[in-house]
Amino acid sequence: MRPIEHTTESNFHKAATDRWLVERYNSGDYRGLLEAALLLNTLHQLERTKSNWAIREAADNLAENFSMDRDSA
Repeated sequence: MRPIEHTTESNFHKAATDRWLVERYNSGDYRGLLEAALLLNTLHQLERTKSNWAIREAADNLAENFSMDRDSA
C-alpha cells in the first residue's frame, strides 16, 4: 500500500491558507474566521463522505473479485 503523501502544491496551499487565517485573526476579522470555519467544516464532511465511499467501493470490488460476501465475514 502506498503511503499518503502531501504534494508540494498541497503544502504551499496549506501555508497560504494558514497565513490568511492568521491575518484574519490578527485583524480582528472574526466574521471572516467564522465563514472560513464553516467552509472548512463543509469540506471536512465532504472528504469524510468521499473516504467512506472509496472504502465501500474497495470492499465491494475485493469481495466481487474473490467471490466473497463481504457482509458475512
